[in-house]
Amino acid sequence: MSTATPDTSGGMPHLGITTLTFMTTALFLTLRNMPMMAETGLQMVFFNLITMFAFLIPLALVSAELATTWPKNGVFHWVEEAFGSRWGLVAVWLQWIQSLFGITSILSYVAASLAYAIDPSLSSHRTFIVGVILVVYWVATLGNLRGTRASGYISSICLGAGVIFPSLVLIVLAGVYVASGQPLHLNLALTVDNWLPVHHAQHSFVLFLGFIFGVVGIEVSANHANEVRNVRRTYPIAVFSAAALGFVLTLLGGLAVAVVVPSQQLDLVSGSVQALQRLLALDHLSGLMSLTALLVAVGAAGQVSTWVLGPLKGLWAAGKSGYLPPRLQAVNRHGVPHHLLLVQALAMSVVALVFLFTRDIDAAFLLLTSAAVVLYSAMYLLLFAAAIRLRYSEPARIRPYRVPGGKNWGLWLVAGLGFMTTVLCLAIGLFIPGNDIVPSHYIGAMMGILVAMILVPLMLYRWRRPAWTNAT
Repeated sequence: MSTATPDTSGGMPHLGITTLTFMTTALFLTLRNMPMMAETGLQMVFFNLITMFAFLIPLALVSAELATTWPKNGVFHWVEEAFGSRWGLVAVWLQWIQSLFGITSILSYVAASLAYAIDPSLSSHRTFIVGVILVVYWVATLGNLRGTRASGYISSICLGAGVIFPSLVLIVLAGVYVASGQPLHLNLALTVDNWLPVHHAQHSFVLFLGFIFGVVGIEVSANHANEVRNVRRTYPIAVFSAAALGFVLTLLGGLAVAVVVPSQQLDLVSGSVQALQRLLALDHLSGLMSLTALLVAVGAAGQVSTWVLGPLKGLWAAGKSGYLPPRLQAVNRHGVPHHLLLVQALAMSVVALVFLFTRDIDAAFLLLTSAAVVLYSAMYLLLFAAAIRLRYSEPARIRPYRVPGGKNWGLWLVAGLGFMTTVLCLAIGLFIPGNDIVPSHYIGAMMGILVAMILVPLMLYRWRRPAWTNAT
């Protein structure tokens, strides 16, 4: 019989399978990715399958083994066990700092969805976009001050009402659309180039990167491992359930958007809402459009809420080991590192305000998103390498869940595939710029950001003080 261990707030672990599944799913499932998939036509089936088997399944399997064997706040402890505290700090810092860059795309999607509910012309208004980013992020921050239990409820409600429900509505209405004989805007030709990306290699690589980073974040839920009931059973079930749910809904949703919206008219930010608008109008339900757009915005806001506390818990775990000043280690009565949470919100606000002073807002979003890709890729390289290293450095360690496949060859296959896929993503993120960006400037910016963000935790490790240890 397993025994419960106290969580960080002094109570008993309280996250069960359903809540953890929803929290994990909320980290990556969103209607935001469906228009990008729809743009690829039937090639989305190929891209989704490659993403599933080359990245999502390897990440889920490796995370399940690491989280059930070392259930101590995620990637920091995994990499620390494998390569030492210095690189554990680097890994969790990369996981955290990329969220400040990457979350901007989620927040911009919230703004675009709200614009559909209020006035579609606001979607290109930078003051409106920045205002929504700031309001939503600070509301999510304040909500997370009440702890993981509150964050779990928020994620579950927002995921159900704002992601799963609209996705099902989109998929069902698109099915009715097809069955009623409406014109299909998805090319169904049984040709090689319609199903496989055999032309335009650079464009295909960029699309592949979009698919991969549409499913990142599964491992972040391991930062809550200390708050999970019976983590050795609950975590694998939750992470595999989340992966399956996300894969099915995203693929069907992408196909639904592609069927309904002509590719030349597709908005890559709010294409899912576009499709819903068309479908509701055909069924004489246009009056529900504002409510639907609002629900979609709520769903994206719930994803933001999950990202607010998830990576931060990992950074806080490193802080408690003596790598952050005592003030940033402090927690409130709900077990939340409130000072660190507020510092994060201030940093995110600075990133958001940049858009008010940037001449090309699309280029700014591209650079921030690319920076998130590069930083997250570097973290995943450490994660997959740590899984392999720990099989040899701690072979006798009891592993409640073990990646299947003999003594070690199964892990080499799974983690090795994930590692190689991540290397490819890192190369794409470093060397393939978007339109109207000078390649040399882009590569220099990405390399500079990567080097700087690795140096920061190394300097924190070098300049740590004895008084920082056990200062909570």
